[in-house]
Amino acid sequence: MTDQPAEHDGEDTYAVRPYAVTGGRVKAAGKDLPMEALVESLADPQALRGITPEKRTILQLAAGQYQSVAELSAHTRLPLGVVRVLVTDLAEENHLKIHTGGTADDASTHDEHGGLSLSLLESVLDGIAAL
Repeated sequence: MTDQPAEHDGEDTYAVRPYAVTGGRVKAAGKDLPMEALVESLADPQALRGITPEKRTILQLAAGQYQSVAELSAHTRLPLGVVRVLVTDLAEENHLKIHTGGTADDASTHDEHGGLSLSLLESVLDGIAAL
């Protein structure tokens, strides 16, 4: 048996523990952010001083296009809970705008009987058709 290091598969591994990235917080301030919430950057990520690399990456990903919280989690390879905390922090610092209207949990997307509204269902079908 040899003591050679295991082969690296080319995937970058994240070396910082999630609780260190969020300062030990596991929940964002206020209400839990839906994973389908869309985020847009309001700030130039290159112009910000003293921002963590994780927050800078989120701002870069959300610059010029809407990104969902789930997409940000996938692109940054950070757990969804960590991204929720970071996105909420960036929004509170006025670096991001969060768009949560029209989610399945929103009361405005339900009809008078409590079912999902026709407009929401049509939006979902339009999105699937666009794929």
